[in-house]
Amino acid sequence: MVKKSKTQMTKAELIELCYELEAHIGELKSVVSNLEHDRVGLDTIVADNDTSFLIAGMNARIKKLEDKILEISGERKEYE
Repeated sequence: MVKKSKTQMTKAELIELCYELEAHIGELKSVVSNLEHDRVGLDTIVADNDTSFLIAGMNARIKKLEDKILEISGERKEYE
């Protein structure tokens, strides 16, 4: 099918295109609504700045410990 510009389309083709676009917009609104609902579910932990800093610090420490464990376990395998 050759794509026509909107100025070359008949009224019936324009109306059909409008219906298709409205359906697509409805689908997108549904997806956005679902994403917003999921975001609310993920953002249920509300913390102030101090708590946020503590959580960020603890996450950094956990990451360092995980890296150290992986490093140690790699060294053990070399000696075994």
